Amino acid sequence: MGWYGDPVWLADVLRAEGLNVVEAPGWRDRGQGDFQDIWGVVCHHTGGSRTPATEIMYGVPGLEGLLSQIHLAQDGTVTLCGVGVAWHAGYGSYPGLPEDAANNRTIGIEAANNGTEGWGPDQYWAYVKVCAAICRKLDYGADRVIAHKEWAGRKQGKWDPGLLDMDRFRADVQAQIENRNEGFLMALSEQKQNELYNLVTKELGYRFQSRYKDELGGQSDYRDSLVGYVLETDRKVESFDRWRRAKDERDKALDAKLDAILAKLAA
Repeated sequence: MGWYGDPVWLADVLRAEGLNVVEAPGWRDRGQGDFQDIWGVVCHHTGGSRTPATEIMYGVPGLEGLLSQIHLAQDGTVTLCGVGVAWHAGYGSYPGLPEDAANNRTIGIEAANNGTEGWGPDQYWAYVKVCAAICRKLDYGADRVIAHKEWAGRKQGKWDPGLLDMDRFRADVQAQIENRNEGFLMALSEQKQNELYNLVTKELGYRFQSRYKDELGGQSDYRDSLVGYVLETDRKVESFDRWRRAKDERDKALDAKLDAILAKLAA
Protein backbone atom coordinates (compact mmCIF):
# COMPACT_ATOMS: atom_id res chain seq x y z
CA MET A 1 0.00 0.00 0.00
CA GLY A 2 2.65 2.53 1.05
CA TRP A 3 2.06 6.24 1.60
CA TYR A 4 3.00 9.41 -0.27
CA GLY A 5 3.37 12.54 1.84
CA ASP A 6 3.65 13.31 5.52
CA PRO A 7 2.66 10.54 8.00
CA VAL A 8 -0.19 12.49 9.58
CA TRP A 9 -1.61 9.22 10.93
CA LEU A 10 1.24 8.53 13.37
CA ALA A 11 -0.66 9.36 16.58
CA ASP A 12 -3.59 7.13 15.64
CA VAL A 13 -1.62 4.03 14.66
CA LEU A 14 0.76 4.26 17.62
CA ARG A 15 -2.07 4.58 20.14
CA ALA A 16 -3.85 1.68 18.44
CA GLU A 17 -0.69 -0.36 19.14
CA GLY A 18 -1.17 0.30 22.86
CA LEU A 19 1.65 2.82 23.22
CA ASN A 20 1.74 5.84 25.52
CA VAL A 21 1.83 8.67 23.00
CA VAL A 22 2.55 12.34 23.73
CA GLU A 23 1.84 14.87 20.97
CA ALA A 24 4.35 17.69 21.32
CA PRO A 25 2.90 21.18 20.74
CA GLY A 26 3.00 22.03 17.03
CA TRP A 27 4.22 18.63 15.90
CA ARG A 28 1.77 18.52 12.98
CA ASP A 29 3.34 21.69 11.56
CA ARG A 30 7.00 20.87 12.23
CA GLY A 31 9.42 19.57 9.60
CA GLN A 32 11.93 20.44 6.88
CA GLY A 33 9.64 20.01 3.89
CA ASP A 34 7.28 17.27 2.80
CA PHE A 35 7.76 13.51 2.45
CA GLN A 36 7.77 11.65 -0.84
CA ASP A 37 6.93 7.92 -0.90
CA ILE A 38 7.66 6.60 2.58
CA TRP A 39 9.99 3.61 2.22
CA GLY A 40 10.30 2.62 5.88
CA VAL A 41 11.91 3.39 9.23
CA VAL A 42 15.43 4.26 10.39
CA CYS A 43 16.26 3.46 14.03
CA HIS A 44 18.66 5.61 16.07
CA HIS A 45 19.89 6.15 19.60
CA THR A 46 20.34 9.71 20.84
CA GLY A 47 23.67 9.12 22.58
CA GLY A 48 22.27 10.03 25.99
CA SER A 49 20.05 8.15 28.41
CA ARG A 50 17.93 11.20 29.18
CA THR A 51 17.99 13.14 25.93
CA PRO A 52 14.79 15.23 25.96
CA ALA A 53 12.28 15.28 23.14
CA THR A 54 12.83 19.03 22.80
CA GLU A 55 16.35 18.36 21.50
CA ILE A 56 14.87 16.23 18.73
CA MET A 57 12.26 18.89 17.99
CA TYR A 58 14.49 21.98 17.94
CA GLY A 59 17.93 20.56 17.23
CA VAL A 60 21.40 21.07 18.68
CA PRO A 61 24.17 23.60 18.02
CA GLY A 62 25.20 23.21 14.41
CA LEU A 63 22.10 21.22 13.40
CA GLU A 64 18.63 22.65 13.59
CA GLY A 65 15.54 20.50 14.12
CA LEU A 66 13.56 18.56 13.19
CA LEU A 67 16.01 15.70 13.91
CA SER A 68 13.49 12.82 13.87
CA GLN A 69 9.76 12.44 13.81
CA ILE A 70 9.65 10.30 16.95
CA HIS A 71 11.40 10.39 20.33
CA LEU A 72 11.31 7.24 22.47
CA ALA A 73 12.02 7.55 26.20
CA GLN A 74 13.40 4.73 28.34
CA ASP A 75 10.03 4.19 30.02
CA GLY A 76 8.47 3.53 26.62
CA THR A 77 6.80 6.93 26.22
CA VAL A 78 6.55 7.96 22.57
CA THR A 79 6.69 11.67 21.78
CA LEU A 80 5.69 12.87 18.33
CA CYS A 81 8.09 15.69 17.52
CA GLY A 82 7.15 16.50 13.93
CA VAL A 83 5.44 15.17 10.84
CA GLY A 84 7.56 16.58 8.03
CA VAL A 85 11.03 15.66 6.82
CA ALA A 86 13.71 15.42 9.53
CA TRP A 87 17.50 15.57 9.38
CA HIS A 88 18.14 12.08 10.73
CA ALA A 89 19.61 9.83 8.05
CA GLY A 90 22.36 11.89 6.43
CA TYR A 91 24.71 10.37 3.85
CA GLY A 92 24.43 6.66 3.27
CA SER A 93 23.10 3.85 1.15
CA TYR A 94 20.84 0.83 1.50
CA PRO A 95 19.11 -1.41 -1.05
CA GLY A 96 15.82 0.13 -2.13
CA LEU A 97 16.68 3.68 -1.02
CA PRO A 98 18.23 6.44 -3.16
CA GLU A 99 21.84 7.06 -2.14
CA ASP A 100 22.33 9.96 0.28
CA ALA A 101 18.62 10.75 0.15
CA ALA A 102 16.73 8.88 2.86
CA ASN A 103 15.44 11.81 4.90
CA ASN A 104 12.35 12.38 2.78
CA ARG A 105 11.72 8.66 2.37
CA THR A 106 12.05 7.32 5.93
CA ILE A 107 10.56 7.98 9.36
CA GLY A 108 13.25 8.46 12.01
CA ILE A 109 13.00 7.22 15.59
CA GLU A 110 15.42 8.58 18.19
CA ALA A 111 15.56 6.39 21.30
CA ALA A 112 16.99 7.98 24.45
CA ASN A 113 19.91 5.62 24.99
CA ASN A 114 23.69 6.05 25.14
CA GLY A 115 24.23 2.98 22.99
CA THR A 116 26.27 1.05 25.55
CA GLU A 117 23.77 0.60 28.40
CA GLY A 118 21.59 -2.01 26.71
CA TRP A 119 17.84 -1.92 26.21
CA GLY A 120 15.37 -2.30 29.06
CA PRO A 121 12.12 -4.14 28.31
CA ASP A 122 9.92 -1.02 28.43
CA GLN A 123 11.97 0.80 25.83
CA TYR A 124 12.79 -2.26 23.73
CA TRP A 125 9.22 -3.45 23.31
CA ALA A 126 7.95 0.07 22.74
CA TYR A 127 10.59 0.36 19.98
CA VAL A 128 9.32 -2.89 18.47
CA LYS A 129 5.71 -1.71 18.62
CA VAL A 130 6.44 1.70 17.08
CA CYS A 131 8.17 0.08 14.11
CA ALA A 132 5.48 -2.59 13.76
CA ALA A 133 2.64 -0.06 13.85
CA ILE A 134 4.25 2.02 11.09
CA CYS A 135 5.02 -1.00 8.92
CA ARG A 136 1.51 -2.40 9.36
CA LYS A 137 0.01 0.95 8.32
CA LEU A 138 2.19 0.98 5.21
CA ASP A 139 1.53 -2.73 4.53
CA TYR A 140 5.26 -3.44 4.75
CA GLY A 141 7.23 -6.18 6.46
CA ALA A 142 9.96 -5.73 9.04
CA ASP A 143 12.56 -5.69 6.25
CA ARG A 144 11.67 -1.98 5.89
CA VAL A 145 13.10 -1.30 9.37
CA ILE A 146 16.82 -0.53 9.32
CA ALA A 147 19.43 0.82 11.71
CA HIS A 148 21.26 4.08 11.17
CA LYS A 149 24.45 2.00 11.26
CA GLU A 150 23.14 -0.08 8.34
CA TRP A 151 22.45 3.07 6.31
CA ALA A 152 25.33 5.33 7.31
CA GLY A 153 27.92 3.02 8.85
CA ARG A 154 30.31 3.09 5.90
CA LYS A 155 29.88 6.74 4.94
CA GLN A 156 29.56 8.34 8.35
CA GLY A 157 30.87 5.75 10.78
CA LYS A 158 27.50 5.59 12.54
CA TRP A 159 27.00 2.73 15.01
CA ASP A 160 23.52 3.41 16.30
CA PRO A 161 21.44 1.93 17.73
CA GLY A 162 24.25 0.47 19.82
CA LEU A 163 23.90 -3.05 21.22
CA LEU A 164 20.73 -3.63 19.21
CA ASP A 165 20.86 -6.86 17.20
CA MET A 166 18.89 -5.82 14.12
CA ASP A 167 18.18 -9.37 12.95
CA ARG A 168 16.58 -10.24 16.27
CA PHE A 169 14.90 -6.82 16.41
CA ARG A 170 13.37 -7.24 12.95
CA ALA A 171 12.16 -10.71 13.90
CA ASP A 172 10.39 -9.22 16.93
CA VAL A 173 8.95 -6.42 14.78
CA GLN A 174 7.63 -8.96 12.27
CA ALA A 175 6.09 -11.00 15.06
CA GLN A 176 4.43 -7.83 16.39
CA ILE A 177 3.13 -6.98 12.92
CA GLU A 178 1.52 -10.42 12.89
CA ASN A 179 0.39 -10.05 16.53
CA ARG A 180 2.54 -12.97 17.68
CA ASN A 181 4.56 -11.33 20.49
CA GLU A 182 4.24 -12.90 23.95
CA GLY A 183 0.46 -13.30 24.09
CA PHE A 184 -1.63 -11.08 26.34
CA LEU A 185 1.19 -10.18 28.75
CA MET A 186 2.76 -7.72 26.34
CA ALA A 187 -0.53 -5.81 26.24
CA LEU A 188 -0.31 -5.20 30.01
CA SER A 189 1.49 -2.29 31.58
CA GLU A 190 4.51 -3.02 33.79
CA GLN A 191 2.35 -2.25 36.85
CA LYS A 192 -0.30 -4.76 35.76
CA GLN A 193 2.35 -7.38 35.02
CA ASN A 194 3.78 -6.88 38.53
CA GLU A 195 0.30 -7.17 40.05
CA LEU A 196 -0.30 -10.41 38.15
CA TYR A 197 3.11 -11.74 39.21
CA ASN A 198 2.42 -10.95 42.86
CA LEU A 199 -1.01 -12.59 42.69
CA VAL A 200 0.37 -15.75 41.09
CA THR A 201 3.27 -16.07 43.52
CA LYS A 202 0.93 -15.49 46.47
CA GLU A 203 -1.49 -18.16 45.30
CA LEU A 204 1.33 -20.59 44.54
CA GLY A 205 2.75 -20.13 48.04
CA TYR A 206 -0.54 -20.29 49.97
CA ARG A 207 -1.11 -23.57 51.87
CA PHE A 208 -4.67 -24.78 51.27
CA GLN A 209 -6.63 -26.98 53.69
CA SER A 210 -7.35 -30.48 52.39
CA ARG A 211 -11.05 -31.26 51.83
CA TYR A 212 -10.58 -34.96 52.60
CA LYS A 213 -12.75 -36.48 55.36
CA ASP A 214 -12.47 -39.99 56.77
CA GLU A 215 -15.34 -42.49 57.06
CA LEU A 216 -16.38 -40.94 60.36
CA GLY A 217 -16.48 -37.44 58.85
CA GLY A 218 -13.25 -36.29 60.46
CA GLN A 219 -11.53 -33.45 58.61
CA SER A 220 -7.95 -34.03 57.52
CA ASP A 221 -5.48 -31.52 58.94
CA TYR A 222 -3.29 -31.81 55.82
CA ARG A 223 -2.36 -28.47 54.20
CA ASP A 224 -0.19 -27.77 51.19
CA SER A 225 0.41 -25.32 48.35
CA LEU A 226 -0.99 -25.80 44.85
CA VAL A 227 2.38 -27.10 43.71
CA GLY A 228 2.51 -29.40 46.74
CA TYR A 229 -0.90 -30.87 45.93
CA VAL A 230 0.14 -31.44 42.32
CA LEU A 231 3.33 -33.21 43.43
CA GLU A 232 1.47 -35.24 46.07
CA THR A 233 -1.11 -36.28 43.46
CA ASP A 234 1.70 -37.29 41.14
CA ARG A 235 3.26 -39.35 43.96
CA LYS A 236 -0.07 -41.06 44.67
CA VAL A 237 -0.59 -41.84 40.98
CA GLU A 238 2.90 -43.32 40.77
CA SER A 239 2.29 -45.36 43.93
CA PHE A 240 -1.03 -46.62 42.59
CA ASP A 241 0.59 -47.53 39.28
CA ARG A 242 3.27 -49.60 41.11
CA TRP A 243 0.54 -51.33 43.14
CA ARG A 244 -1.47 -52.09 39.98
CA ARG A 245 1.53 -53.55 38.18
CA ALA A 246 2.42 -55.67 41.22
CA LYS A 247 -1.20 -56.86 41.43
CA ASP A 248 -1.12 -57.79 37.74
CA GLU A 249 2.01 -59.85 38.37
CA ARG A 250 0.37 -61.58 41.36
CA ASP A 251 -2.75 -62.30 39.31
CA LYS A 252 -0.64 -63.81 36.53
CA ALA A 253 1.22 -66.03 39.03
CA LEU A 254 -2.08 -67.15 40.60
CA ASP A 255 -3.54 -67.91 37.16
CA ALA A 256 -0.45 -69.99 36.35
CA LYS A 257 -0.84 -71.98 39.58
CA LEU A 258 -4.54 -72.59 38.93
CA ASP A 259 -3.77 -73.71 35.40
CA ALA A 260 -1.18 -76.16 36.75
CA ILE A 261 -3.65 -77.57 39.33
CA LEU A 262 -6.37 -77.97 36.70
CA ALA A 263 -3.91 -79.69 34.38
CA LYS A 264 -3.00 -82.24 37.11
CA LEU A 265 -6.65 -82.90 37.92
CA ALA A 266 -7.42 -83.51 34.25
CA ALA A 267 -4.50 -85.97 33.84
